[in-house]
Amino acid sequence: MKTMQPHRKRTTGFTVVELMVVIAIIAIIVAFGIPSYNSVITQNRMASEINDLSNDVELARSTAISSGESVTICPSTTQTTTTVCSDSDNWSTGWIIFTDVANNQTFGAGDTLIRVHSALSTDTLTGTNSTAVTGPYEGGVSYLEFNRMGGSSNGSTTGATYSAISLHDPTNNPSWQRCLVVSGVGTSVIASDATPGTLNSETLNGSNCP
Repeated sequence: MKTMQPHRKRTTGFTVVELMVVIAIIAIIVAFGIPSYNSVITQNRMASEINDLSNDVELARSTAISSGESVTICPSTTQTTTTVCSDSDNWSTGWIIFTDVANNQTFGAGDTLIRVHSALSTDTLTGTNSTAVTGPYEGGVSYLEFNRMGGSSNGSTTGATYSAISLHDPTNNPSWQRCLVVSGVGTSVIASDATPGTLNSETLNGSNCP
């Protein structure tokens, strides 16, 4: 009597060709997907940073109007209770907002620290000034001071009343560039090379951010 042997189905796996096709598809997805992902991450980060600055500039202006005192926003490398303005046009180090009773752009006795913002992680933020909204922007802006009427001053000795604080990513990609432009009367707008902004009914043209 013969013993019945169980039927075993032959198992198969992927062939070398199939594996190579799968690997090629994955490589294509990675090659096209990672740059797009990095682009989205960078642009979202920069949008958040320029919006933070815009909100803080507006806070400084509104506080000056409501309190009737001058308020200064300036770059600072020491965002503590002993904080000071860094006297630099490099805003990447972070910034502070304080009531400036003595109108001297120095956080001292009688002043109130309103807000501090930490340094940016990788991007650069630089302040420049101009006599016209359309530029050219040059020089440096190491502070913005708002008076009780909401007007702004930037310490320019050339009569430049417009201030532009420009944000660049580490690769200095112009299409990702953003800037906050503040007029002498204190109004501000966020602009970019890709999307021109307007300020006092004038158009920021050409390279919209310095």
